[in-house]
Amino acid sequence: MSFPVSDITDHWGQPSFASPVPTQRFEAYAGLAPGFLLQLWRELGFAGFRKGMLWLCDPVQWQDTVDEWTKDLEPPFGDDSWIAVTRSAFGRMTLWGQRTGMSLTIVPDRGWIFPTDQSHYMEDEFDRDMLVYTSLLATDEDTIDPAADDDKPLFKRVLKKLGPTSHDTMYGFVPATALGGPILPNHVEIMDAAVHMHLLSQLSPRTVMINPLL
Repeated sequence: MSFPVSDITDHWGQPSFASPVPTQRFEAYAGLAPGFLLQLWRELGFAGFRKGMLWLCDPVQWQDTVDEWTKDLEPPFGDDSWIAVTRSAFGRMTLWGQRTGMSLTIVPDRGWIFPTDQSHYMEDEFDRDMLVYTSLLATDEDTIDPAADDDKPLFKRVLKKLGPTSHDTMYGFVPATALGGPILPNHVEIMDAAVHMHLLSQLSPRTVMINPLL
């Protein structure tokens, strides 16, 4: 028995935007993605919640970005093969590893990668589903809405100024923060997500952020 999709929409609201998932995605990712993630795709599509604050990713669309950010990465639990699960309006991504579960979070404008080894939950289908379920419920606005240099949340101010992101666009800072750009609403533009994520991967040296308490 899996988890109810309604718990996710109770937490995030009904999708503001959604693209239907091609049938071949279910065929290609059966056995690679947890059953609960496939159920989310089936019922909600590749959905954008809260006017594009959070998106369920098409793993095919995002695979090049995932590969670029994880190439030659050395997390403490070793290498894996990852797919994109979610990404925020500002590009923060959560990744599913075939061996380690919901094990990487990428914060691209900072070049930060947060590893969490979930391999001990991977043998049981219920536990695999639980990793996706709890990740989506643990994520909230405080997690994915960065604070600006004025210590105020960015998302609603940028949304009002620029409108929402789409399945293939994101908010990016101009100049990029890696080049010393300020984190302020008037320095944000809507970018092609794949192009901007590539740029950030070149500008921001990747740093694996190790929690010494884990």
